Amino acid sequence: MKFIEAGGWKKFNGIFHGFGVWEEKPAAVRKKDFRGWSFQTGGEVIPLVSLRQVHSDKVIALLDGNPRGEELWNEEGDALISQVPGLALGVFTADCLPLLLYDPVERAVGAVHAGWRGTAQGITRKVIQEMKKKFASRNEKLQVAMGPCIGPCCYETDEPVKEAFQKNRLPWELISLPRGSGKWLLDLAKANAYLLEEAGVKQENIQPPQYCTLCERHRFYSYRAEGNRGRQLNFIALRKQ
Repeated sequence: MKFIEAGGWKKFNGIFHGFGVWEEKPAAVRKKDFRGWSFQTGGEVIPLVSLRQVHSDKVIALLDGNPRGEELWNEEGDALISQVPGLALGVFTADCLPLLLYDPVERAVGAVHAGWRGTAQGITRKVIQEMKKKFASRNEKLQVAMGPCIGPCCYETDEPVKEAFQKNRLPWELISLPRGSGKWLLDLAKANAYLLEEAGVKQENIQPPQYCTLCERHRFYSYRAEGNRGRQLNFIALRKQ
């Protein structure tokens, strides 16, 4: 696996990040295959930490340098936030939307796994709230990069999905297109951008995805196309100063 960077983030020397992409996909890659991973960059060894993703709105904050080892990997949640340098926060995706967050003022980072369930529950809005509460992050200073996910060209959804979004007061008409017979094309990136802007993140500080995982399934695992064959790793870490 190689990693692509958010284009507008090259100026940020204080972070190390990437969205996973495959040059040649293995037959299958499981999340457990990444346990124990570390990155080596600029003379640093940066261990990877993640959660047991359950399509929730639960945000876990790491407030010290102890990543809790296997305990953290088994803890349920879909977003990690931290001010601990030298620790890579990872989320795994195969059509769901990965988001990486960076506060260059308070030096804080976050990684979010946002499928339709987490998005409907407002997980990205909650992450912004938690970063403000835990790290004194100012919403207007936050930078957000969205990684490869299934695009509105391919993401067909149905009435229960629509009901979940409307129940949580997300503007369904702005983030979907009707397909007829109780079907819609959902724009996950636009839905999360709405949540971010509603929380106070500036539009110009939000970078949209560059790829649709279903259209580009030769480079990305796509749950819609292939089932549960594999995942991409997406991560962000604060460099040690």
